[in-house]
Amino acid sequence: MKKALSILLILLTILSLLACKEKREDKIVAEVRDIKLYEKEFQSLFSEEEWNNLSEENKTETINDWVEISLLAEEAKKQGLDKLPDVKFNIKYSAKTILANKLLSNELKKINISEGEIFDYYNLNRADFMTEITTFKIQSFIVENWTVADSVISLFNGGEAFYTAAKNLGSNYKVKFIQKKDVSTYFWNYIQSMKQWNMRVIQDGKNLKVVQLLKIQKEDVPINFISLKDSLHSKLIEDKRENFLENSLDSLKINYNVTIY
Repeated sequence: MKKALSILLILLTILSLLACKEKREDKIVAEVRDIKLYEKEFQSLFSEEEWNNLSEENKTETINDWVEISLLAEEAKKQGLDKLPDVKFNIKYSAKTILANKLLSNELKKINISEGEIFDYYNLNRADFMTEITTFKIQSFIVENWTVADSVISLFNGGEAFYTAAKNLGSNYKVKFIQKKDVSTYFWNYIQSMKQWNMRVIQDGKNLKVVQLLKIQKEDVPINFISLKDSLHSKLIEDKRENFLENSLDSLKINYNVTIY
């Protein structure tokens, strides 16, 4: 019996020392009368990511908020407002909300989406992830200066073939298909304002180009999976969360006696 009591006393002493040590290590960051805000409690107000990114200024601001709320709450108690029926109900309701949110937070952390799931969803719904691509077929050539460019326009308006004008007055004649990614923004905007068979002179960087728009082609093409991956991941996570919440509530309604009058 004495041996058992000795072991118990040793255990109690160790637990007491550990509790004291933990209490000493948990620094007090603010105090209102006998109400203390410990660092671990303060940190629990934020997620791990939020805490790691929290600036000292934001920490100070949050501590000041806690102090102000604590002061107001103490004054409210002093005036007996905590005894009012509606206040009692709101306090209980707030406590339930915190517990419910904590439960959901713990459960939702377990939800994961693999890249394979995202890719399967993308393939099954590929028709929903389309974008319109415009392609212009143009012919162009380079001229030395605006004087030559004006001569080309005069010849073209007089019925001269584009290729003949290019051969006689220009260089680097080309016929090609272009998309937005292939040219400068300035050049693309200029081409977009043209109609089929129009001819214009465009300053494209260092080159002065005579351009004719031959064809406009529009088609729907799938958006690249890589560019959609992050947004699809967020969507699938949200869908799983909604399904989890709905199923959980249905299950809880069966397990608990719920009556709505």
